[in-house]
Amino acid sequence: MGPKKGGQQAAGKRKGASSNAAGNDHDAEQDERLQAIVLSDSYQTRFRPLTLEKPRCLLSLCNTPLIEYTFEFLALAGVSEVIVVSCAHAEQIQEYIANSRWSSPSSPFTIETVLSPESMSVGDAMRDLDAKGLITSDFLLVSGDIVCNVPFDQVLAEHRQRRAKDKNAIMTMVLREASPLHRTRARAESAIFVLDEQTNQCLHYEEIKTRKHMKKISLEPEIFNKHTDLAIRNDFIDCHIDICSPDVPALFTENFDYNHIRKDFVHGILTSDLLGKTIFAHVVTDHYAARVRSLQTYDAVSKDVISRWTYPITPDSNLLADQTFQYQRGHIYKEDDVVLARSCRINSCTVIGARTVVDDGAVITGSVIGRRCKIGKNAKISGAYIWDDVTIGDNAVVDCAVIGDGAIIGESSHISPGAIISYNVKVGKGITVDGNKRLTRTEGDFGRDTDYEAVGTDGIGFVYEDESEVEEDDDYEEIVNSSGLIYNMASLNQSDASFTSSGEGTTARKARRRRISTASNNTAASEESDEESFMREAQASVERAMTEDHDIDIAALELGTLRMAKNAPFHEVRAATITALISRVSNLINSNTMKARQAVEHVLNRWAKLFRRQVFDLADQVDLLLLIQRDCTRRMQGSAILLHAINNLYDQDILEESAIMQWWYKEPQSKGDADMIKVGELVPRWLEWLTTAEEESEDDDDE
Repeated sequence: MGPKKGGQQAAGKRKGASSNAAGNDHDAEQDERLQAIVLSDSYQTRFRPLTLEKPRCLLSLCNTPLIEYTFEFLALAGVSEVIVVSCAHAEQIQEYIANSRWSSPSSPFTIETVLSPESMSVGDAMRDLDAKGLITSDFLLVSGDIVCNVPFDQVLAEHRQRRAKDKNAIMTMVLREASPLHRTRARAESAIFVLDEQTNQCLHYEEIKTRKHMKKISLEPEIFNKHTDLAIRNDFIDCHIDICSPDVPALFTENFDYNHIRKDFVHGILTSDLLGKTIFAHVVTDHYAARVRSLQTYDAVSKDVISRWTYPITPDSNLLADQTFQYQRGHIYKEDDVVLARSCRINSCTVIGARTVVDDGAVITGSVIGRRCKIGKNAKISGAYIWDDVTIGDNAVVDCAVIGDGAIIGESSHISPGAIISYNVKVGKGITVDGNKRLTRTEGDFGRDTDYEAVGTDGIGFVYEDESEVEEDDDYEEIVNSSGLIYNMASLNQSDASFTSSGEGTTARKARRRRISTASNNTAASEESDEESFMREAQASVERAMTEDHDIDIAALELGTLRMAKNAPFHEVRAATITALISRVSNLINSNTMKARQAVEHVLNRWAKLFRRQVFDLADQVDLLLLIQRDCTRRMQGSAILLHAINNLYDQDILEESAIMQWWYKEPQSKGDADMIKVGELVPRWLEWLTTAEEESEDDDDE
C-alpha cells in the first residue's frame, strides 16, 4: 500500500501546483510520456498443451516469438516505457526480454517486467498494478499476442484532446472494421458496440454468442434521448488495444468483480449511473490489427503476415537480430543456409528457417518451417506450422497441423488437419494422428506413461485432455470447433441478432428523426465511401483466396457474408471479383509467366465458379460482360484478355450466347467510349466464329 499512497500524494501535488512554473513543466512532460502495459498472460487454456511449457507470448509465429510483434507495434506507436506483467512462466519471459534488443541502450523504450503470480484475470493484474503505483500517466493496454501496423499518432492525439476537455473520458478502444466472418475475427468472441456516430462515444457494449437461439440486446431509452445518430455495430475485430487514463486501474480496485476488460469493465462503466465515466472508440478501416487469441486466429494471422497484409511487419523485416529472411516471388521467405534438394518443391506462401534441410521429392505448400528442421524424402507438408528442430520422416504427411519444437514425425505417418503435436513428442512409423487431437509429453509438473495406441510402439507421448478447456466464453464450441486449428463451417449460424429498445420513447425518437445504423448498414459515411470500402474488402478477400488457394465454397461464403454485412448489391460483388481475377491474369502476363490465353485459363478455370453465386439471369450476364470489358480497358493486352475471358466463361456455361449477343449488339455501354470500342476489337471475329460453329452444328444435326 506504500507505493500506492505515494502515487496518490504525487498526483495530489500535481493538481495543486498550478502556480508553480516548474510544476507545470513537469506536468507537461508527464502528459507527453506514454506508458504501455503488456499483459503477457492470456488467462486461458486454448493453446494447451503448448502453453504448459512455454507462455503464449513466446510461441512462434512465422518463426518469430509473438511478443516481438507486440514490442514492434509499441515502438512504432511512440511508447516510452513498457511494463510487462507476467504470471505463468514469468522466468522465461524475464530471461527472453533481458537477452533481447529491447533491453539494450538503443531500445526506443525502457522495459520492466512485473511479477503478478497470483493474477487469474486481467482484473487481478490491473488491481496489482494499482497497488504498486506504477501507472503515472495515460497508458496503452495491450496483450502480448497482437500484430498491428496501425499508425498511432492520430489515435493518441484524439484521446488526449478528449481528455483535455473531459477528465471523465477514461478510455479509447481501438477497433478494426471487418466482415462478420473475417478470418482474423475470433469466432468464440463477438460483441455488439453501440456508438454515437458523431463522436464515436461507446454507449453500450454487450458480448454475444453465435447460437441458434440468440438473445435480444436491450438498449435503454435514455441512449436515444441523449444521442441523435447511433450505429449498432458487430463488424469489429476487437484486439483489446486500449488507451487508458490512470483512473482505470483504480476503478478495477474499487470493483473487485471486474475481471474481464470488456464484458466486466467496459460493460460495467457504461451501465453505471454513478461513475459518470465515458469510453470512446477509434475505428480503423485501412490498416491491420489482429490478436492471436485462438488456434484459428493463429492460423489466420500467420497467413496474413506471409501474404504481407501486415506490412512493414513481414518475415523479411527480420525482427530478430540473427534473422536473415529474404522475400521471393510467390510469398516465399527463406533464411540463409537452407538446404533444398533439387527435386523438392517449395510452393507459394511458405517460410523456411535457417539450417533446415529438405530432401528429395518433398513438397511444401503454404507452411511455416522453423530452424534446423529435417524434412524427409517425399514428405508432403501443407498449411502446417512446424517449429524449430523438428524431424519429418520419409513419406510422412503433415496437413494443417502445429508441430512443436523437437518433435519427431515417423516415416509414412499422417498428421491430420487440426492436430497439435507438442514439444519433443515422437510419433512412430506409419501412425495416423486424427484431426484436432493433441499429443504431449507433459501435463503440468507431471508426466504420464506413453500412450502407444496414440503414438505407436516406437513413439513417445500421450493424448492431452483438459476438462478446464471449456471456458465461460467458449461455449460457442457447440457450433464451431474453436478448440482446434481448423474451423467447422458447416453448421455456422449466420442469422443476425435482433435489437430492441427497452421501455417507451419510440414515438419521441421518430418525431426527432433519430436514425440507427446496424453493423450491416453503417450510414455514418457517404454512399460512395461505403461502396469503396466494400470494393476494397471484397477484392482483398478474393485475392487472399487465390493466394492461399482456399476452397471455392469458403471463398464464396466470405464474399456472401461481406455482401450481407455491407448491404452491397450483387453488381458490386461482381465488380470486385472481376477486378481481383483480371488483376491476377494481368500479373501473370506482365511477369512473362504465361501467355494471355494460358493466364486466363489458369485463373478462370479455378475461380470463375464464384460467378455461379453472383450471376442469376440474362441481365446479370450482360452486366458481368460490361464489367470485364471496362476492367480490360486498363490492362496491357486487354483485348486478348477480354477475348479469352469471354470464351472461357462461355465454355463453362456461365455466359450464354444470347447474353453475349445482347451485350455486343444491343447494349450501348459496350461501345460507350473509345476505350471500350478499342478493347473489344477482337470480339467480332469471335462472334463470327461462334455463329459459324453454331450453323455447322445445326447442319450436322440435320444430317
